[in-house]
Amino acid sequence: MGAVDEVLRGGGACGALLRQVDWAQTPLGPVETWPQSLRTAVGIVLASDYPLYVAWGPEFVQFYNDAYRPICGRTKHPAALGQAAPVTWPEVWHMLGPGWERMRRTGEAIFVNDLMMPLDRNGFVEECYFTYSHSPVRDESGDVAGIFAALKETTGQVVGTRRLDTLRELGASTSDRATTEDACREALRVIAAAPLDVPFALLYLVDDATGTARLAGTSGLTAGDALAPETLPLPDGPGEAGADWPLGAAASTGATFLWERLPGETGTVAVGPWPEGTASACVQPLPRVGHARPAGFLVTGLSRRLALDEKYRGFLELLARGVTTAISQARAREEDRRRAEALAALDRAKTDFFSNVSHEFRTPLALMLGPVEDGLQDPLEPLGPRQLERQRTVHRNGLRLLKLVNTLLEFSRIEAGRLHATAVPTDLAALTRGLASGFRSTVERAGLTLDVDCPPLPHPVKVDPEQWEKIVLNLISNAFKFTHQGGIRVSLRWRGTQVVLRVVDTGTGIPPEELPRIFDRFHRVQGAQGRSYEGSGIGLALVRELARLHGGDVQAESHPGQGSTFTVTLPADAASMAAPTENTSTPARVPTGATLDAFLEEASGWSEPAGMPAMLAVDASPAPLTRTVGGHVLFADDNADMRAYVHSLLSERFEVTLAANGLEALEVCRARMPDLVISDVMMPELDGFGLLRRLREDPATVHVPVILLSARAGEEATVEGLRMGATAYLVKPFSARELLARVEGNLAAARARREQRQAEREREKLIAVVEQSSDLIGIGGPDGRALFINEAGQRMLGLEGPEAVRSTHLFDYFLTEDRPYVRDVILPRLREHGRWDGEFRLRNFRTGAAVPVHYNFFMLRDAATGEDIGIATVSRDITERHRREAEAREQREFEQQLIGIVSHDLRNPLNAILLSANALLQRDDLGDRATKNTGRIISSAERANRLIRDLLDVTQARLGGGLPVHRRRMDFHEATRRALEEVQVAFPERQVVLDQQGDGLGSWDEERLGQVVQNLVTNALRYGEPGATVRVSTREAGDDLVLEVHNRGRPIPPEMLPTLFQAMRRGHHDESRSSRSVGLGLYIVQQVARAHGGHVSVASSEEAGTTFTVHLPREAPPAYDTVS
Repeated sequence: MGAVDEVLRGGGACGALLRQVDWAQTPLGPVETWPQSLRTAVGIVLASDYPLYVAWGPEFVQFYNDAYRPICGRTKHPAALGQAAPVTWPEVWHMLGPGWERMRRTGEAIFVNDLMMPLDRNGFVEECYFTYSHSPVRDESGDVAGIFAALKETTGQVVGTRRLDTLRELGASTSDRATTEDACREALRVIAAAPLDVPFALLYLVDDATGTARLAGTSGLTAGDALAPETLPLPDGPGEAGADWPLGAAASTGATFLWERLPGETGTVAVGPWPEGTASACVQPLPRVGHARPAGFLVTGLSRRLALDEKYRGFLELLARGVTTAISQARAREEDRRRAEALAALDRAKTDFFSNVSHEFRTPLALMLGPVEDGLQDPLEPLGPRQLERQRTVHRNGLRLLKLVNTLLEFSRIEAGRLHATAVPTDLAALTRGLASGFRSTVERAGLTLDVDCPPLPHPVKVDPEQWEKIVLNLISNAFKFTHQGGIRVSLRWRGTQVVLRVVDTGTGIPPEELPRIFDRFHRVQGAQGRSYEGSGIGLALVRELARLHGGDVQAESHPGQGSTFTVTLPADAASMAAPTENTSTPARVPTGATLDAFLEEASGWSEPAGMPAMLAVDASPAPLTRTVGGHVLFADDNADMRAYVHSLLSERFEVTLAANGLEALEVCRARMPDLVISDVMMPELDGFGLLRRLREDPATVHVPVILLSARAGEEATVEGLRMGATAYLVKPFSARELLARVEGNLAAARARREQRQAEREREKLIAVVEQSSDLIGIGGPDGRALFINEAGQRMLGLEGPEAVRSTHLFDYFLTEDRPYVRDVILPRLREHGRWDGEFRLRNFRTGAAVPVHYNFFMLRDAATGEDIGIATVSRDITERHRREAEAREQREFEQQLIGIVSHDLRNPLNAILLSANALLQRDDLGDRATKNTGRIISSAERANRLIRDLLDVTQARLGGGLPVHRRRMDFHEATRRALEEVQVAFPERQVVLDQQGDGLGSWDEERLGQVVQNLVTNALRYGEPGATVRVSTREAGDDLVLEVHNRGRPIPPEMLPTLFQAMRRGHHDESRSSRSVGLGLYIVQQVARAHGGHVSVASSEEAGTTFTVHLPREAPPAYDTVS
């Protein structure tokens, strides 16, 4: 290995490049001559992953590793390897050289942190920052021979921190600016403090009215200069091009635009901290939500010493966003301020308007209330009951309107500063007691308690009695309105130098978020569950204003669901306190009648007035009406007078149910569906719009028509109600004729819609039946063109879809040879009689094959005119039925042949066997053994004969011909006895007891009767207890003779009873006996009984044993000669 490879080994790419340098041509000479100190230093550099650098000798010849390489950029590497440092770094040698020379002389190390060094390493002078440590390296003589540098570039951290500080300062400084101009000015101030990143900036705001951009601020440039024009025209649309400084294409495209060369001959402008100035700029639109045009444009100069990379672009984007946010926030504050000023002006205008209108109202109100009161109190011409109630309603609501007018007048005086408290020493406790006690009857009638605790005060208090009345009455009225159970407590106390009035209720309470605004004018708590939704929202506001006029105030405390406490504090005047009560106070003032009456009348209107029809209970049914009812109408309104008035209008023609709010109306709907709902819009618990929404969401009530009543007039209110699903919107006040017309019209329309929906449901059911039917159902026009065939019919005839059906004609559905019969026979019969049915053939369109059907063909006629409107068919495919009938015929033919074979071919040899065996028994020379064997032959042949007979009977019965019976006059008892004797021969060891009663004469088939007796008795002997007696009885029972066979033994299992009389059914008692029976006996018994018009039954249990009972009529019933 050579010296070069040994000394300069490793080091990656830089190590390889160092090994290629001709060191003999450098001031350091050949590698073999290098001192050990240099070799060691270079080895450390090449072996490290940290940026390291060595400059050696008087010329500072350079060595560095791969980690250091990026510091040299594109232009200095790899030439810097082995090159003198002053040659490589001329632009910063004035910063490095003096320090290194000093280090060579003194041996003192150098450390710097985040030093800015302008390097020309990528084709331009670049703003770079470094943290480094330069240490001396001594050679073998002890002198400083070189510089060892460990360094790190911190450009990214320094520039990033600087930019982040700028953005943070921009957000903090502009967040609270009151105006747009102030926000723009502050934003430019912050940008001006960052010239290293933004050498200059221009901020333009768009003026939509003039279509121009106005300069709102600059940094680095002077407003009005060639590069900073004051105003700029904007293109009319996005398609119009614009390329003039400073906005360029950004004005028309709304996208960021880059000026790579500034206007002017040199293309640069001398701004910013660097001598070369800047030559490029970035234009960014400032977006505005909901507008096509941006809010403005931010033009920022670009530093020539920073590369326009992603980080630089990202900083500029965030800068523009910060400016956009500052402008948006400032404009929002300006808008809020303008809105607040407008609201204040509107509030003043509203108060002035109400004041003027209220003054105008008082004159007609006086002329209304005066004559009404005279009429109510006229003893000479008293009103009738109905007119009296009407006038009382007018009087109550007139007083309510007067109360509202007076309150509005009070506010107008307060606003104008014309309302003053005329304070006089007053016995406040007595006055308050009188006011509160006036509410007692109203409160107690509502099921609440009223506790008035106002003991005498030690001194009179200076107040304006009329204004104090309004304070007390408003608070008690408010408590009553929102209290549904519990009670109200009114207390008055002397506390220090103050008088404290408390009104406490156990009502619904006030949500915490509503408390701060509870005394604001016209403010109403949303969703409050009061006795009525009515109210102007000014009662509590008036209380606060009046309390403050007296130098006091009012506070509210509340817990939702528990109640509220309103506390009024008034100062007790020192002068009045010093004097005795009896000398200084006015007498306890009687509350003004009109004022108290107005409050009481309004409070009474929140509950049911006298004579009010009771509202239908949710779980009750309406009383049956004796008159014809035009429909069931539900009316919901929180005003009791309005409920009474509408009830009086509608109750003569309709059944009317009343509800005080939307929730009660919903409960009524669930209990019994109304035909029409009329609802006020403004109600507690659930308003009219909420009720309408709930009705429309419920499938059961979605079709119920709803008429909304509201005091809100105007097209917008009507459109809003109709859009939410109301069928009509009626504005108060309305006439009785208009309401009646709307109700009748909506009920008629609802009835028509209901009938239409019913017809639609019936039609849907019919469609479902047609589509699910397995029969062909088709409809054609009067011209014979097919209109519809259901899916089953399409499958039957090989049609593919409705289009294929509609392209066919009536005759297409029949075979060619059948069409003349259809034309000449079926269609004339159809026109004459309206229908034709019978078996016929249709054609399969896919295969052309005939499809046998039972064809039902009929005309469709208009029910009203009788006119023919089409033809229809319901046809059933009977292919399968024909197949089954053919198979049945073949089966019957086969079984008939089998009967013939059995009757002839089996019986003949058996008869021959029996004749031969009987003849053999007649011989005298036959031995005992032969005689016994011959008897067995005869017994077996007879058993085979009976089996053949049973099989023939079964076959004939199953063929449908039934068992033939040949009746003749006979004695039932005698026939039974003879049959038993034959059985007894086969079972000589068993005892059979016969009991016979009554007349046994009648008409039966004696042979068949013998079959019944033998089968039942043999069955009893075979399956009964061994040795047990079998009991047989015959008796008359009216027109029937009854045969009973009873035996004891194991009962028949219950699960076998339903199938006991089926063919081939055998008992399970003893498998060894099964070979002796084929299971036909009981089947034949049942068939014989039916052939005689009778029946057979069985009863079986462990305790009673088993009894078969056969009922046979004495005479043959009509049409009974066989069993089918």
